[in-house]
Amino acid sequence: MLNLKEFVMWGFLVLVGMGLVYTKGHSDATDSLTIKHQSEQLAAARQLEVERETTQQALADVSKNWQAYLATSTSSADRVLDDLRGRNVGLQVKLADSIVSCVTSGGRSVTDGRAELHEDTSRFLIEQAQRADAQVSGLQGTVRALQGGTK
Repeated sequence: MLNLKEFVMWGFLVLVGMGLVYTKGHSDATDSLTIKHQSEQLAAARQLEVERETTQQALADVSKNWQAYLATSTSSADRVLDDLRGRNVGLQVKLADSIVSCVTSGGRSVTDGRAELHEDTSRFLIEQAQRADAQVSGLQGTVRALQGGTK
């Protein structure tokens, strides 16, 4: 029969063995969960990278369109101005009554109180209006790209 020392020693060995088995099981479970978590994070990081590249490409397209517009903005304004001149349409501004007689030839009053704009001023205003339209379109494209939509 076992005496008390042997019984305590065997009990201690069994408890140490059970502790080692528990520790090994806990370590294996933690390792497998860590590997699973890391693989999920890696998949999420890859997805974010794909989305970032898609967004960057869309923003690059918007930028390229803006640069193309800037290269042709003056000629576009000239075409609009030539088209207006071809149809005998001039750009005018409304003047205050006190200025009208000074601006018009001969000092006579003009009934509608308008004066024709100089060609350079007309070109500038047309170019600025077209630039504003292009900026709005570019900003809308940027917002769509950042929201994940298409053009």
